[in-house]
Amino acid sequence: MASQTDICNDALTILGAGTINAITDQSNQARALNAVWNVQRDAELRKHRWKFSIVRASMPALAGAPASGPYTQWFQLPAGCLRVLEVGDSYAATDLSDYRSGPTLDDYSIEGGKVLSNLSAPLSIRYVQQVTDPTQWDAAFTAAFAARLAARTCFRITQSNESVKLAEARYKQDILDAIRANALETTPTFLADDTWVSTRPVGSDGSAPTTRFGA
Repeated sequence: MASQTDICNDALTILGAGTINAITDQSNQARALNAVWNVQRDAELRKHRWKFSIVRASMPALAGAPASGPYTQWFQLPAGCLRVLEVGDSYAATDLSDYRSGPTLDDYSIEGGKVLSNLSAPLSIRYVQQVTDPTQWDAAFTAAFAARLAARTCFRITQSNESVKLAEARYKQDILDAIRANALETTPTFLADDTWVSTRPVGSDGSAPTTRFGA
């Protein structure tokens, strides 16, 4: 797997610039890359459900209770949590409660690095973890991140607006390729019929009518 230096030099190769020995070098290229590495890494990890960065945790309740509001318990999010994907059996930030028999968005709120909830402890969550070791990254994500670094540092290194446009186009293509590769490893998620579908009249043979757009 690629090291930090490998990724930086991939970004510099995209820009047609000289390579570095380490991100801590005193060259303009290294300084530019070092200035944006951490911020861009965490932003890219947070944007999508990268399989290599998803982990699960079971959290005990904190002492006391939230100062106000409808929630009776609170739970500290794990260190390095960049994005909560699921709380209990529900997907975060998705109002599809009519499709579920499990918890809904009314059962929790994510505030100030904590999950406020009426769900019982321990509380299970699924989340995107901050992965700082690039050797643990997926290869397609690594290539896309290198392109992102190139786009972010391009003008400082090349002083060329045209090169910036080319670098941004390269990033857009590489990130799409990475998302597609990541999606191929995802098991399809099937949602139960909502109340609108389940209450529609059935056909004469007892079968439900086919749902079509515009029907």
